[in-house]
Amino acid sequence: MSLKAFLEQQGLHGPEYEKCILEVEKIINKKGDSVYFPDDSPFTQGQQNWLGGFLSGLNSRIIDAQGDSKNQESDLDNILVLYGTQTGNAESLAEEAAEKASEFGMKANVCGMDEITSESLLGYDRTLLITSTYGDGEMPDNAQVLWDEMNKDSAPRLEKTHFAVLGLGDTSYDLFCQAAVDWDKRLEALGGHRVMDRVDCDLDYEEPFSDWITKVMPVLAKIGGSGQQIEKREINTKPVAKPKWSKKSPFPAKLTLNKILTKNASTKETRHYEISLEGSDMNYEVGDALGVIPTNCPDLVSSVIDALSLDPFEEIICAEGSTKSLKEVLTNDMEIKLPSKELISSVAKLSGDSELNELLLPENKSKMSDFMWGRDLIDFLIDYENIKFTAEDFIALLKPIQPRLYSISSSISKHPGEVHLTVASVRYESHGRQRIGVCSTFLADRINEDTPVKCYLAPNKNFGVPSDDSLPMIMVGPGTGIAPFRAFLEEREMSKATGKNWLFFGERNRESDFFYEEEFSLWQDKGLLTRLDLAFSRDQENKIYVQDRMLQQGAELYEWLQQGGYFFVCGDAQRMAKDVDKALHTIVVEHGNMSEEDATHYINEMKKDKRYVRDVY
Repeated sequence: MSLKAFLEQQGLHGPEYEKCILEVEKIINKKGDSVYFPDDSPFTQGQQNWLGGFLSGLNSRIIDAQGDSKNQESDLDNILVLYGTQTGNAESLAEEAAEKASEFGMKANVCGMDEITSESLLGYDRTLLITSTYGDGEMPDNAQVLWDEMNKDSAPRLEKTHFAVLGLGDTSYDLFCQAAVDWDKRLEALGGHRVMDRVDCDLDYEEPFSDWITKVMPVLAKIGGSGQQIEKREINTKPVAKPKWSKKSPFPAKLTLNKILTKNASTKETRHYEISLEGSDMNYEVGDALGVIPTNCPDLVSSVIDALSLDPFEEIICAEGSTKSLKEVLTNDMEIKLPSKELISSVAKLSGDSELNELLLPENKSKMSDFMWGRDLIDFLIDYENIKFTAEDFIALLKPIQPRLYSISSSISKHPGEVHLTVASVRYESHGRQRIGVCSTFLADRINEDTPVKCYLAPNKNFGVPSDDSLPMIMVGPGTGIAPFRAFLEEREMSKATGKNWLFFGERNRESDFFYEEEFSLWQDKGLLTRLDLAFSRDQENKIYVQDRMLQQGAELYEWLQQGGYFFVCGDAQRMAKDVDKALHTIVVEHGNMSEEDATHYINEMKKDKRYVRDVY
């Protein structure tokens, strides 16, 4: 959308405005490095403020376009490493891929899918694409706009493009690595040449990625920028910095506070944790997550072993050649709450159960999902008690225990050497058995002074407070989605930021579920929290949610967006995030006087400018 069209959409027009438009666009096109208003601008200061968000995005895209134009010829000798990410894993692998490319004399341009246009892909004849999958087989947030462009009939043809795709996913989901599958097919459909079969990685992606990148780089190097042979050579590049603490090598932190946030009358249990990072040298940013590596509940471990009639002290030979007891392996190393697809298939085959075998057919995915609702691994072992596995065969059907990522709810500026978490304890009854969450109850029930919290940082580079601390923030965080926004507000408090802050928070009941109420009230009194809109769904006959509060305040919310405001969402991906997104589109249509198409474009521009960012799960 042009600046003139944007202003006319806001009802601003006339000779003076047109003169200002020409002057501003002249400055943009001439200099390409700054955007500002002439001294005789007819816009008020308030109008200049809300135009800031639009102009910032326009300026960055003009600079990108100029860079693309200048570098298109040289880009033909480079490779593009394109990533789609929700939590940052694909981005980290893209950076590692770029480092590997340098070993083969290639310069790699690492680019998020929200940082490039479909036409820009024509500037590269070698492309590596690394993407995760979000939700139910959907594109990650930063990939959606580019994916929509590439699916149009007008998408550019890629006959000169040689590509390879790597997917990140979780085999427990039916649409495993679906985003990677879709990209792989689409690039081929547009004429691209696949240089290596797609690789789909499960949760432990490090080894398959390393194998893939080791194999694909020599192939790309032989293709060369113009099809010529390129001799491998070593060049000096700065390697990607490896964190000291990671999933493979976590820091043994100490839990210093475990506090229940919910009141006795609550139908839930949500806790606040404070963890000491002393001795780790960890330094996180607000918006990052903390990976916590749990152990399994001892009672569940015993139930599994008893159901299998195995000896808990039977020695198991581990992958690295060491030995552990079966009890140790099931406690510390393997996922024993949810059954793997391999275990379910094995039970179905060995039992000969016609109903279970029928459910495993591809056309019965929906029925299988309904059947699995509320069932755990222990159910299969008890319900099919006649089937017995050896210890080794059983372990071979399990997946490694995975870290749980929790949004950090503190600012290190306010709490040096500490990290805070806000976690809902998972406890429920299903199919006649009591169930508990693996990590949430590990933190709540099984940590003491002698039990370390094995953890590491998981950066989320795009999910953080605006670099310009004068710009407004709108934060939507019901339930434990409040966690990063407590951190955002602490960060703005410590930096004395001048930007306005608006929080939408929701839960079931105000009396029992209003997390951090005293802190938010204090921030309101101080003027840090400009607006606080609450949605307690069960305090009235008709349920009210955060998206309803957004719609009620649509005019003001849209005004904040026009002022260059950032819009953040954290929490449930399946329902809340989709409902909030729908409400946002409705607000832009109604209060921006836009068509559905224009509203979608407006919101996509916010995504490109990283002014609409989500941390959803």
